Amino acid sequence: MQENRRVRLISKRDRTADDSPAKPPTPESKEREIRTVVSRWVFEHRLRSEELRRTFTTILGVTAS
Repeated sequence: MQENRRVRLISKRDRTADDSPAKPPTPESKEREIRTVVSRWVFEHRLRSEELRRTFTTILGVTAS
């Protein structure tokens, strides 16, 4: 049976008076964030696809073209 592990809670630091409130996101920043997320997803998808292609090529014994 698996042993129970202790959980360490990490809390956010308390806000101080000198912290300025966060600016509301602008349409440009939202667009940039979406573009970054999508490009990261595409990059990871290409890596996974290439890895799967190489794996199945090896399993099937077919030479890559």
